[in-house]
Amino acid sequence: MLTVEQIQAYLERLIAEHHLAGDRLALKRDQEVAGFLMAAARDSGEKQLALRFQVLAARAADMREQIENGAS
Repeated sequence: MLTVEQIQAYLERLIAEHHLAGDRLALKRDQEVAGFLMAAARDSGEKQLALRFQVLAARAADMREQIENGAS
């Protein structure tokens, strides 16, 4: 059975891989997925879990911004 921790770890790994690859579109998708999971957790009353996914969404956004600023 897939756990929330495994999903979180998978998304963390994807964000890191996409950042290293310089893939801005994949990072945007990662941010959207984390945001979706954050909303699902929040709507289920899981505030701490929602916060964990919010942090991942912010990390993906920050890494995408780093790539965009470095490409200028």
